[in-house]
Amino acid sequence: MTEKFGYTLKIIYNKVMSILDKIKQNNKASETDAFSLSKQEIEFLLLLIKDANFKGEHVELLYSLVYKLQQQYQAK
Repeated sequence: MTEKFGYTLKIIYNKVMSILDKIKQNNKASETDAFSLSKQEIEFLLLLIKDANFKGEHVELLYSLVYKLQQQYQAK
C-alpha cells in the first residue's frame, strides 16, 4: 500500500512540476502570451496537493507552488 501511495505521489509531483515548467517556459517566451490555468484546473491541483504527503526536502518548493496557485486562483 505504501509503495502504491508513493508511486501516486510521484505521479502527482511530476505533473505539478511539468505544469510549472510550462509556466516558466511561457513566461520566458512572452509576458503578454502567458500560459494560464483555468480556475477549475487550479482548484484541482490545490486539492491534489492538500491530500498528498510530501518529504521535508520539498516543503519550500511546495510552499512556493501553493502560494502561486492561490494567487492565480484568487485573481480569476
